[in-house]
Formats: sequence, C-alpha cells, structure tokens
Amino acid sequence: MADRPNTRSGRRQIKRTGPFAAWLHQQKNAIHFSLKRLWFNPVSTWITLAAIGIALSLPTSLSVLLENMQTLTDNKREVPTVTLFMKETISEQQTKDRAELLSELDEVANVQVVTREQAIDNFRKISGFAETLEALPENPLPHVLILTPKLSMFSNLESDLAEFAGKLNAYSDVETVQVDIEWIQRLRAILNIADRIVLVVSILLGLTVLLVIGNTIRLDIENRKEEITVTRLIGATNGYIRRPFIYGGCWLGIFGGVISLVIVHLALLFMIEPVNDLAQEYGSNFALNSVGVLMTLQVLAISALLGVMGAWIAVGRYLWNNDGIEA
Repeated sequence: MADRPNTRSGRRQIKRTGPFAAWLHQQKNAIHFSLKRLWFNPVSTWITLAAIGIALSLPTSLSVLLENMQTLTDNKREVPTVTLFMKETISEQQTKDRAELLSELDEVANVQVVTREQAIDNFRKISGFAETLEALPENPLPHVLILTPKLSMFSNLESDLAEFAGKLNAYSDVETVQVDIEWIQRLRAILNIADRIVLVVSILLGLTVLLVIGNTIRLDIENRKEEITVTRLIGATNGYIRRPFIYGGCWLGIFGGVISLVIVHLALLFMIEPVNDLAQEYGSNFALNSVGVLMTLQVLAISALLGVMGAWIAVGRYLWNNDGIEA
C-alpha cells in the first residue's frame, strides 16, 4: 500500500517529462530568454526598433493612402452623374416634362433640373465675370438635366453607362450628353501606377528590415560566441542553439511593427482635419479611413516573418561557418 503513492508520482513525472512536455518547456525557456536578452542593451534595442518602425511605417502609410484613394472610385461612395444639355429652342416647361419622363426610367435614380437662370447665376458666382455677363444680349446657357443613375442596373459601369448615354443623346430635344466618369477612369489609371510603386517600395524596405534584424542578431551571436561554443561541447543541437535567436528576431519584428502602426496612426490624426476641410470645399463626403484590423494583422505578421527570416539567415551563416553542417 505504501508503494502506490510513489508509483503515481512516478507516472506523473513520466508524463511531465514526455517528448511534447520537454519540447514545450524548451520553447518557454527560449521565449523567456529571448525577451530578457532583448532588453539586455535597451539603448541599442530601441534604436533598432525605431529603425524597423520607420522603415515599415512608409509602406504601411502608402498602403493606407492608396486604400483611401481607391474609395473615390468605389461605386458606392461617389456616384457618377449624366448631364443632359437641352437644345436652345427647348423651353423650361419642356425641360421639366422631359425630366418627369426620365425619372420613370429604371436606370435613373434622380433627375435634377437646372434652368438657364440658375445656370447663369451659378456661373456668375464661380467665374467672377458678372459685369461681362450683363453685357450679353441674352443668356447663352441652355437648360440642363442632371441624372443620377441606379448603379444596381449597370453590371459593367463604364460600358453600360456609355451605352445609356448614347440612348439619351438620341432624344430630339437633347443637344449633347456628358458622362461624369472620366475622372474615375483617370484616377484608376493613376492608382494602378501607385499600386506598383507601393509594391516596389514595400519590397525594398522589407529587405532593409531583413538586413537590420539580421545584423542585430549577428552582433548578438558574436557577443555570445563563447557561450554557444560551450553549449555545443555539452551536446546542444543546432536547433537548440538557433531557437532563442529566432524568437529574438521575431520579437524585434513584432515590436517594430507595433511602432510603425503607432507612427501611421499619429500621421493620420495629423491629416484628418485638412483632408476633411478639402473634402468640404469640393462638396464631397470623403472621409479619411484609418488602419483597419486586417491591415494591422498583416503588418504584424509580415514584420514577424521578416524578423524570423533575418534571424534564421544570421544564425544559419554562423552555424555553417563554424562546423560546415547545413543549418
């Protein structure tokens, strides 16, 4: 009976020292040691993290800016309009009758009538040529209809809207039709170029972060060279030696990514007020969006991956140069 407690404790000890438990214990020790080692020289660590954060903040801020610019071409944010310039012989009542007929079309969400008098008044306010306009014998501006299309009726916005404008131009009382979609097409072309630029900048700065972390880990390896040599003499494997450095590189990447996100958030807070003022000047409802949850996770994941890669390369070179065994 007295032997049973010893048997149970022995079983518990076997379970605790199983392969998975031993591996988990090694991971915990490596994580704890890497975090402790990270702040062994806080000044050097903060300089490294600042360099990583600044390098990552540039592509992150460019990506946020690009996403905000892409919302301008989002069909749900900025709806293109179709402007119908009526013929000079068409009266105001005929223009209003045409507006009622157009409002019944399935493709039209709203129709706004701008009479000649309203148009000339708006032109006076915008141009500042009030005295010159007074000298004209008659109002040269036609009646105008401004149509807001139903986007749900257009599967391909640009081609379908152009076809719809052609149908409107066939009306006998319409002089010409103008579709306000050219700015969207031009902006999309610019955004495609900007997307390539952001990709190139992200790759170059990603390589910079990789080199910074790799060099930091290499210096740490040089400082611990004697300790690594002794550890290898008592039977430590390459994986055991590599593990704390890999975690150290991962922490450098993650903390640097956090700093970059803080920099981007501060920059966006600094830009919100002037951007809102500019949007109001153009009568737009555009609002500057911040870094979303998905982008935050992406930045942290990429920065951690760069840290792991940089540390892996640095440790691998050391192991290769010292024993000729592929790491």
